[in-house]
Amino acid sequence: MASYLISYDLNGPSPSHKQMDDLIPKLAATYGRVLETVWWVDYRGSEVELRDRLLTILRKEDRLFVCACPRAAWFNLLTNSASLKKAIEAA
Repeated sequence: MASYLISYDLNGPSPSHKQMDDLIPKLAATYGRVLETVWWVDYRGSEVELRDRLLTILRKEDRLFVCACPRAAWFNLLTNSASLKKAIEAA
């Protein structure tokens, strides 16, 4: 399992942020929203596979960035810092 950062911009009426909020936890064993449209996830596949799963609900005007994230540093995130640190160290 590997750690990834997902960042996206939604530029149309669909999907909604709620739809993304519902999809991401279904794809990841462990996850956390680190900023408004940035998530950290623990995912069993590759970044390409994760991107492709997310693309199933995105439209051509939306934007998506998926990056492998074996290490990280942060300040004042929306997720629990201790659980994020533990999950990144375990990946």
